[in-house]
Amino acid sequence: MKTLMLALGLAITANSGIAQTDTHKHDMSQHRMAMQPVTRHEVNGVLKAVNAKTGKVQIAHEAIADLGWPPMTMWFALRDPLPKDLMIGDSVRFEMVQGDKNQWMIITIKLK
Repeated sequence: MKTLMLALGLAITANSGIAQTDTHKHDMSQHRMAMQPVTRHEVNGVLKAVNAKTGKVQIAHEAIADLGWPPMTMWFALRDPLPKDLMIGDSVRFEMVQGDKNQWMIITIKLK
């Protein structure tokens, strides 16, 4: 009986080790997602406000057809500091991408 219990105990231990090993395999689907190209969107708008402290700008932009967005005013993060020649009220052309945590980020912005 002790031999049977010992064999059963070893079998359970061995199987739980296999289960643990399987859970440590890499999920490559996440790696493929990370390598997908970033979609850039070029948009026209008017600079409405600047928050230098947070690195964000508020822009009233035209409709963005490829996103299905109507014209609206919204805040965007800036990847780089705002060019010094841009002022509130200026018509701008900017390029944006969806960054971390689905936040929209302006990667280039210039006078229109």
